[in-house]
Amino acid sequence: MSGTVHVVVVGGGYAGVMAANRVAGSTAGRPPVEVTLVDPGAQFTERIRLHRVAAGSRDSAGVAWPTVLHPRVRRLPDRALRIDADRGSATLQDSGPLGFDRLVYAVGSGEPSTPLLSVTDAAAAARARRAIARLGPGATVTVAGAGPTGVELASVLAVERPELRITVVAPSGLAHPLTGKAAVARRLSRLGVVVERGSVDPATGTVTPRTPGAHPRPPAAATIWTAGFAVPSLAADSGLPVDGGGRLLVDATLAVPGHECILGAGDAVSVTGAAGLHLRASCAIALPMGAHAADNVLARLTGAAPSPIDAGYLAQCLDLGAGRGHVQFVRADDTARPWALSGRPGGWGKEQICRMTVAWLAGEARRSGSYTWPAGPAVPVG
Repeated sequence: MSGTVHVVVVGGGYAGVMAANRVAGSTAGRPPVEVTLVDPGAQFTERIRLHRVAAGSRDSAGVAWPTVLHPRVRRLPDRALRIDADRGSATLQDSGPLGFDRLVYAVGSGEPSTPLLSVTDAAAAARARRAIARLGPGATVTVAGAGPTGVELASVLAVERPELRITVVAPSGLAHPLTGKAAVARRLSRLGVVVERGSVDPATGTVTPRTPGAHPRPPAAATIWTAGFAVPSLAADSGLPVDGGGRLLVDATLAVPGHECILGAGDAVSVTGAAGLHLRASCAIALPMGAHAADNVLARLTGAAPSPIDAGYLAQCLDLGAGRGHVQFVRADDTARPWALSGRPGGWGKEQICRMTVAWLAGEARRSGSYTWPAGPAVPVG
């Protein structure tokens, strides 16, 4: 390939920013590259902080783009509507067509299909924050979902607003591998958070307990949905292969089979085969996926063979409010080890990991020349 190579990264989350920075910062032994990051956000969003924004303990989860984005990356504040792999063009909402030689698909996860409050993105977290701020003492709050996001939100909200009556509702209660730990249940109990087995209607917020003979009860004063994320329909709309949940299907090298000019990374991507069996939507895997997608873009530009991804985990972690947390050490395949940190040590560990995510992006943004992602398991973010 001769001349300037145009690399487009769609999505400015953890995976997209990492990919854009890695490509822009590597100059050795390859043709000139022009990198464009397409993302409508006014700032980079630390999604792992959004529960704190909603709970009122943090004003914003935004980070200025120059802090995390390589200066050689051109940021285009727009949204992709369609990708034409055969023509090498992405149709943007406001800017029209944008040509590319290589494209990294990193659109992340988006709003769930519910009118309830959520913490899916910065705008949703801000809406939840405003709604919660209007609640008076004794008002009821339902958190739908007992996974990490729901438990973190309930914990921090209970610390910030102890006068509210907070209930976490999930079909099996605290059954998630991380939130189901005894230390987590004890912390919620001390905070006065009730955990209830039941279901929440995603359209109305009506709660149906699983207790025999119990009747549905009206929605709480505020209901916050944390029971799962949806992904944007961009891949499906573009005729690219997707799984049943709409995630872009890629092979172990993170390339789309039959369209190797497109690679994927992050929450909106499903890696087929053994390499992807243990990968879950998380910042923990988005960062190394973004780095690996970039490395394979660069490999192809230099005539080298792309390599399969081999990423694993070190830990899962929870923010349980007021400087307390829970860090569960795991094997590379994400199964639990017998060691964990709880209380203040767990809170300290969780906070350091959150800070390191931005530090790693910022460090990559300042690099020039070739750089290799550290060997070993992925960054241990919850």
